[in-house]
Amino acid sequence: MKYTAAIVFIFFLVPCFIFSQDLKNPITLKKLDCDSVTIEASSVVDADDAITDYMRDKFAILSDEWLGNITSTGKVNMLPPPDSLTLSVDIGSVTYKIPKSFLVDTAKILWELNIPEFKSYLYQLHNQDTIFIDIWNNVVGTAKDKTYEGYFEAYRIRNWPSWKDPEKPESTPTPPGPKNPLGLFVVHYDRASLRYFHGTNKNNLIYSRMRNLSHGCVRNDNENIQKMKEFIIKRIIKADNLEYWLNSKKSMIYDLKESDIFPVRVLYKTFSVFRDGNGPYIELYKDIYGYGKSSQYSQANQKELIILSSTENILTEYKKNIRDNNISDEKLRKIIEYVTNNGDLYERYYVKDIEALIE
Repeated sequence: MKYTAAIVFIFFLVPCFIFSQDLKNPITLKKLDCDSVTIEASSVVDADDAITDYMRDKFAILSDEWLGNITSTGKVNMLPPPDSLTLSVDIGSVTYKIPKSFLVDTAKILWELNIPEFKSYLYQLHNQDTIFIDIWNNVVGTAKDKTYEGYFEAYRIRNWPSWKDPEKPESTPTPPGPKNPLGLFVVHYDRASLRYFHGTNKNNLIYSRMRNLSHGCVRNDNENIQKMKEFIIKRIIKADNLEYWLNSKKSMIYDLKESDIFPVRVLYKTFSVFRDGNGPYIELYKDIYGYGKSSQYSQANQKELIILSSTENILTEYKKNIRDNNISDEKLRKIIEYVTNNGDLYERYYVKDIEALIE
């Protein structure tokens, strides 16, 4: 990796608040310990590029939003003037604040998928903090070949896998490469079934509106699964050195040692209550497996992970996620009922807008 500036580490703990306005987990809205990292550079642009490249190498799954938050903390350190009569116009370095958890040698994450939302959430688990990292689009299983809810662990990875159509057991496997439906990398998490995270040979489907299209596995954008591959190899797996995988196109399988296994949680929630820069919002999702019409869940289901769009469920979620709530329960129920009765699926409805509409 080529940097355009020199990185000088000046480590000391400082508090930092470099959070975005669209955090999906309220537990991250707290003060984190940060280290100061100083970049020697001739311009702020060079320093920003260098710290961005460094963090992408160090913590590959960091979102662009997080990287922007880090560069926004940059403090320019000017070079001293050559003499007392000249003002300095040249910078000597830029100092950034970086959460200490992003700089650790060994990292642990939680990969959480919400099936009807067609999205997964990445969190870092560090000490007592659960730190939101990014949101990724996914393709999930059809109603016939469901993606199962549950508490799982990522236990195996595969590099440049071959693929065999599960509906055609006698067919010839598709070799690794651009036409392979599994893409370049696979993360196994469900020991009881053939369900896992992987790349795709149809990346455009990752951004279609309805994404319940797979045989039960969870497809990822190829760039994202590449980031996850780098992150797992560099920051999660410490029992063995797999860095030779990074640029390899060879088919390989590796079972994670107990110390490197990380949690995966798959839930089925047909709504979200969070906030962004415009305030708290409610978003509804389609009950793609029809769980609201039947209490007969499959044996693979964890019923507590199936949360449907009732007024009480949404109200409970609102109180948990929106800490500065100043709306009465009675009014919140009216707002929720308006959204559930009139709202379109996969659209954000801001509480302040609905409140003004129903008054």
